[in-house]
Amino acid sequence: MTLSSLIILLSIGLISFQFWRLRGIAEHCIAFAKQYCDNNNLQFISLARQSTKFTIYKGKLDWKISYTLEFSSNGEDAYEGKLVSIGKHIASVELPVYKIN
Repeated sequence: MTLSSLIILLSIGLISFQFWRLRGIAEHCIAFAKQYCDNNNLQFISLARQSTKFTIYKGKLDWKISYTLEFSSNGEDAYEGKLVSIGKHIASVELPVYKIN
């Protein structure tokens, strides 16, 4: 095995691991958003990734991902909020003012 083939193999492994990590974070954030909506008597509609970048959090390099959270308060109107996670840590949830029925 040559050095170049070893580097290619390690690169493929690293990319695969990061893809798996991003999927795990996304699944965690979807579950959190659904629970957050249930706890606040809101209807969860969708969660869409807005931006993804590396950042340093508590001394380690991790993914900082911003999501657009779409929800409804009455089943008729849709609102968009923002959810930010750093790794599997939910850093913030920001919702606009919405109608309460």
